[in-house]
Amino acid sequence: MAYSQTGQASSLKARSRKLTGDPDNEQHWVKMAGSRSHLRAAGFTDEDFGKPIVTIACPYSNALPCNNKFRYLADIVLDEVQKRGGKGFICHPPVVSDGETMGTHGMKYSLVSREWIADCVEIMHEAYAADAVVAVGGCDKTVPGVLMSALRLNAVNHYLCIWRSETSRRERSGYFQCQRSNWCIWCWSH
Repeated sequence: MAYSQTGQASSLKARSRKLTGDPDNEQHWVKMAGSRSHLRAAGFTDEDFGKPIVTIACPYSNALPCNNKFRYLADIVLDEVQKRGGKGFICHPPVVSDGETMGTHGMKYSLVSREWIADCVEIMHEAYAADAVVAVGGCDKTVPGVLMSALRLNAVNHYLCIWRSETSRRERSGYFQCQRSNWCIWCWSH
């Protein structure tokens, strides 16, 4: 076989071997050649097939002030996952704001969007047999949505909640407030 897994990153690759193939099992490795060919077309290298896959869940819409930076944050998380030996798959579930849709037909979709966010994260994570999840939330729909998905999945979860704050800039119980801006960051790991 042209490829073998070595190092700590490959020891974390418990589930995603189902997607990329198990190099220690020639029959399975051959069976998953189609999957690897599609992943190569998406930019995977030989080395990437030995890395754990991490779902990066960032509900995003440029229409909401609390989530409009999440596409940028997803790229930062992706870079950090890759620096640490993983391969990140970004998932951007849709976001609906009840504040913006209040009094319109669109309000019917606001509350249910929490379930959609959780479903989207679960679908992405399970479909690609990912080994871990990093989830980012920042409003009354995305925070519960990504936390609901974290509770559903049997995976290593890291949760990052970011929201804009106009309060005083000091450390608080439960979260850290950045000293150079008025963005709050709250971290949770499971």
